[in-house]
Amino acid sequence: MRAGFFAISLLTAIVCASSSLEASSPDAPKANNTYLRPIGTEHQSVYWTLFANADYPQVQIAKVPLAKNSKTTTINSTLQNNLLETSGVAFDAAGRFWILSYTQTNGVPTSALIFNPPITPQSVPVFTLVLSGTEDADALAFDPSGNLWVTSPGNQSVMEYIGPFGASGTLSPARILTNGVDTPFGIAVDKKANVYISNNHSTGTNSIAVMKSPYSAQPYFLDGLTNPGGLVFDADGNLYASTNGSTAAVVRYNSNHLKSGDQPDIVDATKLQGSYEASFAFAANGDLYAANCGETGVVGIQVWPLGTKKFSAHLAPSVSYTNKKIKNFGCAWGIAIQ
Repeated sequence: MRAGFFAISLLTAIVCASSSLEASSPDAPKANNTYLRPIGTEHQSVYWTLFANADYPQVQIAKVPLAKNSKTTTINSTLQNNLLETSGVAFDAAGRFWILSYTQTNGVPTSALIFNPPITPQSVPVFTLVLSGTEDADALAFDPSGNLWVTSPGNQSVMEYIGPFGASGTLSPARILTNGVDTPFGIAVDKKANVYISNNHSTGTNSIAVMKSPYSAQPYFLDGLTNPGGLVFDADGNLYASTNGSTAAVVRYNSNHLKSGDQPDIVDATKLQGSYEASFAFAANGDLYAANCGETGVVGIQVWPLGTKKFSAHLAPSVSYTNKKIKNFGCAWGIAIQ
């Protein structure tokens, strides 16, 4: 596990918003924070962050499908891009790349830096949003209306910011959720705009808080996880999550088992000992990608071949990718695919 991970956990108290991709109109909003590619579009790329200081890459990019020996493009911190300690990442419905960055404020508040892809080492944000009220934000997701949701574990909150977004400035949250929130890391939003939040301090109960739109009632909880991190929905409405620690695994709550007290239908711990799955994303072919901020032997990016195989309790990752920068720092944190 990367050096300082537990210190960051105590200070920031994640996971990222991840994405699931289908071929459709590129302009249609998607509940789980996905950029929808036009039919026939190929050559996706996977983007991940290291949650690192300026001595390490802020974003790395590789072509999809990822292979064990894939080459990466590395984006470092510069005065021009203002990337520093980058955490959650996502693509919005317009195809823009969003990166949570602690910049010069040390995450209080956190900024969202928005880039037009393709992203190169020379890229600069097209605009920057200061997310007022956040402390050490970890993950972000968009709801079906294009509004932004951000986990803020530093002050035990989840915040909503109302779109559309098109110019730099400071945003005030339209809504702050605190009931049932206990060190919120990952976040996902379903097609009905219900918000799912992983409570990283869970030891088996109240693992995922579910806030139903219009968010006025108390949340209910999905159970069965320890130190949960990433969350993502697939195209069928099944929820993937992680349980971490000594029994690290990727789990799935089936779409018909997302009620109060429900536990995972499938728990897959195959070759994941020592893992911390911080965030998830789906490729267009259905493969599941995860950013792993775990121990030295597993840190990096894992891929499950769900485009060709069913998820099961014994499905091992088909690809485990890492590189010197990831291993030296000890973490891959946010992940998104376009």
